[in-house]
Amino acid sequence: MGDFAADGSAYVTWNPSYVDGGSPVTSYTVTATNGTHTVSTTVPAARYKRTAYAVVDGLTNGTPYTVTVTARNRVGQSERSLPAAPVTPTADGSGALPAVSTGVKVNAEATAARLSWTPPKTTGDTPVIGYRITVSDGRTVTVTGRDVLVAQPRAKGMLRVIGKLRPSTAYTFSIAALTATGTGPSAEVSVTTPSG
Repeated sequence: MGDFAADGSAYVTWNPSYVDGGSPVTSYTVTATNGTHTVSTTVPAARYKRTAYAVVDGLTNGTPYTVTVTARNRVGQSERSLPAAPVTPTADGSGALPAVSTGVKVNAEATAARLSWTPPKTTGDTPVIGYRITVSDGRTVTVTGRDVLVAQPRAKGMLRVIGKLRPSTAYTFSIAALTATGTGPSAEVSVTTPSG
């Protein structure tokens, strides 16, 4: 398990168990406690698969919390996980946002474009938990998942394919890192799709 604190909250990630007792996991419950104050949140397994993190809100700033996770399927609830390292929510951060993503490239086909980039060299007050891709045709795509969380400390390259493009059309893509603190500056790249 891994976790970090933000203002009044804790962000938690874990590796799901591969042993489900013959019934798929349907939800996870994340519990944060400081010994006297306990807060829990339940997230559907499908959402966790998409985002790879959960947020526990309503925590008291300045107090250390330990976090555990349980899984639930149609048979029942699992034992609690081992606790993650204690984290202390705070409102005293500098407000620093992530830097701009680097190495942004695009390769286009007639109806799709493959975007690649490297995570920001600095994340600001909190780690990167996602990316926002803005397409010049008006769409916004939010990128989350385990590869986002793993890529950050290793500066591992990210890759996403944007479909539903039109042939022989100019597009601009803007990529910005998302953290619990806020959204960083955008890096832009442009391309014209080839004819069909």
